[in-house]
Amino acid sequence: MDAENWLLVGVVSAGLLVLFLLDLHYMLYLNRRFQAAAREAESASKAKTDFLSAMSHDIRTPMNAIIGLTTIAEKNLGDVESTGESLRKISLASNHLLTLINDILDISKVESGKLKLSPLTFSIVETVENLVNISQPMIKEKNIDFRFHINQIEKEYLYTDQLRLNQIYINILSNAIKYTEPGGRVTVDMREEKSAIPGCIRLSYNVADTGIGMTPEFMTTMYQPFSRQIDSRVNSIQGTGLGLAITKQMVDLLGGTIDCQSEQGKGTTFTVVLDIPVADRQRDDMKLDPIDVLLVDDDEILLQTAADILVSLGAAVETAQSGLEALGMVKHRHLSGQDYGVVIVDWKMSETDGIETIRRIRTEVDENIPILLISAYDWSDIEDRAKAAGANGFVSKPLFRSTLYDKINDLIGKEPVSQEPEDNYSDLQGLHILVAEDYDINWEIISAMLSMFGITTERAENGRVCVDKMRAAAEGSYTLIFMDIQMPEMNGLDATRAIRKLEDPWAASIPIVAMTADAFSENVTECLEAGMNGHIAKPVDIELVIKEIRRIKEGRE
Repeated sequence: MDAENWLLVGVVSAGLLVLFLLDLHYMLYLNRRFQAAAREAESASKAKTDFLSAMSHDIRTPMNAIIGLTTIAEKNLGDVESTGESLRKISLASNHLLTLINDILDISKVESGKLKLSPLTFSIVETVENLVNISQPMIKEKNIDFRFHINQIEKEYLYTDQLRLNQIYINILSNAIKYTEPGGRVTVDMREEKSAIPGCIRLSYNVADTGIGMTPEFMTTMYQPFSRQIDSRVNSIQGTGLGLAITKQMVDLLGGTIDCQSEQGKGTTFTVVLDIPVADRQRDDMKLDPIDVLLVDDDEILLQTAADILVSLGAAVETAQSGLEALGMVKHRHLSGQDYGVVIVDWKMSETDGIETIRRIRTEVDENIPILLISAYDWSDIEDRAKAAGANGFVSKPLFRSTLYDKINDLIGKEPVSQEPEDNYSDLQGLHILVAEDYDINWEIISAMLSMFGITTERAENGRVCVDKMRAAAEGSYTLIFMDIQMPEMNGLDATRAIRKLEDPWAASIPIVAMTADAFSENVTECLEAGMNGHIAKPVDIELVIKEIRRIKEGRE
């Protein structure tokens, strides 16, 4: 073989070798891609499995409480106090269950860009009370040192989306409690500051815990759905893994900021800052008649902030940091003939607790001094002992101005000058609403709720009945229609389309609002495309229902 042939063989061989190497490289590249895709699919599958497992556990926990407490209430109908306590706990468990469900719905809405705010006037006092109540069972179970401080809260009525605010606050606090080991500490600090936005206050919410902390690696992904810090010491922790993802989305939606400082093994601190519009209505003229108050607590921060509040209400305040110190001060005042008008004592204090302090004041000094017991914990275990010791009343921490004002006036038997501002529902009197609902209990609930506001209702058992009623109705018979979606014979979507095609212009244009358990973003879109004017998810929040009625009513006037 001559040189040219050898050269050709060499070139061809080299070319084939290059092609082989390229092909091998490409095959290895594809193999790595397939392996990565397989790992991602496996990871996604595991995430879904873990998520469903966590959701199953988390939903069953409050459901078990609701079912069990309902049984207890049914067996104790003659005991008003026991039944009332069961109903209160059922309400708390229901709110917790609704928060879990809302997490799922909100992730869907966030991803589709359909999440919107529904602002309303609300009391930050009630929001905090609900926050503390929901947290109590786990605080009690883990014996956590729980402290809640408020600072300079002057505007108690605000105007924003209360549901979203609740979700932010509950998610952050529940995580702090969840990831704090038994015997640890969780401290909440809420303060009002001046806002650069006219008509707003800046509300800072700081939650610090002594829990397991977070790794720097986890902190880079903690706002992603289904992320959850894992630690062998707390491997029983359950949760959807959606809390922080939802919290971040809610904070962004409300135009605020969220900051996290954490050190593994030492704890975590979350701070949320929001500029929130101040509501038009506020409580005014909160001034006590001249009164001397003794405030007793081993929490120096609470002593200072509560004393400032009492002074702003017009009281003369002295403080004590222990039960024994307070006992000596009460004795000294009594001997000089200048008893305190009210003594406010914390329950959990080192050395001598609040109940023992009250008992000794009653036995060693005076049986008649009005005494309030304060605590950040659940009253159920200590209420009987506190009353037996001589406590005249109870106040839950944190201590807001309106709470102290009302409790002290109630304790000394004086009618308060400043009253809780009440919403005027006279604009709802006489409204008549057609409710398309096939489920008897749902009909009874919405009918009873609306009747509390002077609104009358009429039922259509399914979509076809609703269309027939509208076809036969005289103009102005109904203000609007609340329409369920999943109904026999004719569903809510088809019923809406049929109503929109009626010959009577009034009937065809009547406002229709979906009131349904179909609450994903695509369900909302489907309702609006069918011709509806709004959407309310079940279980219904009556405040949102009233807000929707007013929105539609004002739009028609």
